Amino acid sequence: MKNKPVIKVWCLPKQTESQLKKLFKSIVSVVGSVPKLGPKDQDEIVVLFPVDAMKFGLGTEIVVEASGFGKNSLPRKQLKKELKTTLKKKYPKAAVQCQVAK
Repeated sequence: MKNKPVIKVWCLPKQTESQLKKLFKSIVSVVGSVPKLGPKDQDEIVVLFPVDAMKFGLGTEIVVEASGFGKNSLPRKQLKKELKTTLKKKYPKAAVQCQVAK
């Protein structure tokens, strides 16, 4: 079985299951909208929302790490931009960092 690409969203403020599900769907939609990236639906990627041990500062800075999206840098750059835009819309006061690796 081939490894799936993984997206981790760190340092989110406290969320309900419903809010996380909406964010999950937004991220899956972003991934599916990038041409030549590969994955097109939720069965083809893994999206994680790790819990931070320290509650202080959550939501002021959000870090997105995406990996496993292939060697073509143009789709990865577009994914980085789209993920950052999506998170900034949902959390306008947060500083959002995004990294997309091969």
